[in-house]
Amino acid sequence: MKKVILNISFFLLAGGLILSSCKKEDEVVTPVVTPAPDGDDIIDVAIASGFDSLAVALTEANLVSTFQGDNSGPYTVFAPTNLAFANLISTNAAWNRISDIDNTLLTAVLKYHVLDGKVMSTDIVDGDFVNTLSGYTFKINTTGAVTIDVNATTGTGIPVSTLDVAATNGVIHAIDQVLIPSIPTTLPTQSIAGLAVAAGLDSLVVALSEAGLVTTFDGSNDNFYTVFAPTNSAFVNLLGTNTAWNRISDIDNATLTAVLTFHVANGTIQAGQLSDGQSINTLQTTALTFNATGTTLTGGSSTAVGISGTDNYATNGVVHIIDEVLVP
Repeated sequence: MKKVILNISFFLLAGGLILSSCKKEDEVVTPVVTPAPDGDDIIDVAIASGFDSLAVALTEANLVSTFQGDNSGPYTVFAPTNLAFANLISTNAAWNRISDIDNTLLTAVLKYHVLDGKVMSTDIVDGDFVNTLSGYTFKINTTGAVTIDVNATTGTGIPVSTLDVAATNGVIHAIDQVLIPSIPTTLPTQSIAGLAVAAGLDSLVVALSEAGLVTTFDGSNDNFYTVFAPTNSAFVNLLGTNTAWNRISDIDNATLTAVLTFHVANGTIQAGQLSDGQSINTLQTTALTFNATGTTLTGGSSTAVGISGTDNYATNGVVHIIDEVLVP
């Protein structure tokens, strides 16, 4: 009976807030974040902690049920304050209230604030990219204070003002700004696997097939990836390093799989998010380092591998073109 009452209370609150959001956004008062009562899910915690604008936004985007109930999640939510939403609305003359924001955009923005799994402040790795439900990534820093970088030049140092507000199905961290991912102007229609074919990356396509990795990148597993894709000539150069290799199928499967996964990171990491010296964790587990000078990658036994093309978007991530095959 308690959960039914809470659910009804949420929709009454959200409905009232949608009407009240017609008021000037500068009248919104930033909530005081308090620890959640025992037994409350993320939605209950959002209500109890005064995240009124977030409640409205989740209702408008039809995402309430995603975070409601002890059987959902667990999730980690970086929850913008009411003032953060007011500041967002002020950036667009066509927006007077949250309901004025295009639903597709609002949904993508809200999912950009959510990680799959429960990530407490003690679990955060300084300088690491984290993958969100939207597929896009952001970088989180713990040196000095916990902050978020949306990209490498603007949208940096966004404060995480309150940490570890527990819920039964995850945890909430309060942030002082709404995070906006860099969404491509034209939405992609091809998966990473399809993009590789269309872009003429024939050797990569063959290599993925030989290693049994095509289905990993065809969009069927709902994951998002960043792929540093070698050109055809890069694969020719790789074959030239071993007299036993005349074609890609001559490379033993374990080696080929290790090499290919060394080119892949989880999530959608865009070129504008990379700063000099940035470490990129790969599926192979060996990290790559981005070098701003010359726009290159270093890692494993590879040094200064040039990046010749960036931000080729796919439905399940992004592809950057590189001039040599990276060897772990």
